[in-house]
Amino acid sequence: MILELVKTQVQKDMVKHIIVKNHSYVPTYRSVGRRIDWLIYDDNTFPSECLGMIGIGSSVYPPPKDLLNYVGMDKFEYKDNFNSFANNWRYCLTKSIPNLGSQVLKQLRLQAPIEWKKKYNNSLTHLLTFVGGGKNGAVYKADNWEMIGETAGLPMHKSSSMKWNTKKQLKTLFVKPTGENKKL
Repeated sequence: MILELVKTQVQKDMVKHIIVKNHSYVPTYRSVGRRIDWLIYDDNTFPSECLGMIGIGSSVYPPPKDLLNYVGMDKFEYKDNFNSFANNWRYCLTKSIPNLGSQVLKQLRLQAPIEWKKKYNNSLTHLLTFVGGGKNGAVYKADNWEMIGETAGLPMHKSSSMKWNTKKQLKTLFVKPTGENKKL
C-alpha cells in the first residue's frame, strides 16, 4: 500500500471526486485551516488504481473537554500547542480490501509528522479523529487508536456553519487561536 502526497491540481481534483462520490456521511471536500492529503494506492497496481484518500488538517477549537483531560492540558496550554495537533479530517476508501484501513492509518501515523514538519514547521504530537454518529470506528480500533470520549456538539442556538459564510464574515467569526491570521 502506498500513500502518495497530494501536490498537483489533478491530485486535488481526484481527492474531491473520491470524497463527493464515496464518503458516506460528510461528502464535502472543503476544510478550513491547515491541510495535507494523500491518495491511497495498492503498491501492486500503482498508479493505475486509486483506492481512496486520507487527509489531516487543523485540529478543533475550542477543544473538547475529553481531549484536554487526555492530554493533561487546560484550554490555554492547548491554545499554545494548537499547531502540534492535527485532525484526521477525512478518510475515504473506494474499495473494501481486508486490513487496508488499518494499513493506511499506520502509514498515516508514520508520514503525517514528517509532512506536517516539512509543510508547517511544527512538530505533530497528536493525531485525532471524530467518528460520525452511528459509526463504530472499527478501522481506528483495529489500528489501536484510543477512544477518549464523545462530543456533546454545540446547542442549536450556538452552532455555526462555515460553509455558508463569506471570507469576510469568517474573518470576524473565526480566529485562529495561534494568531496566524493577524496582520503585522
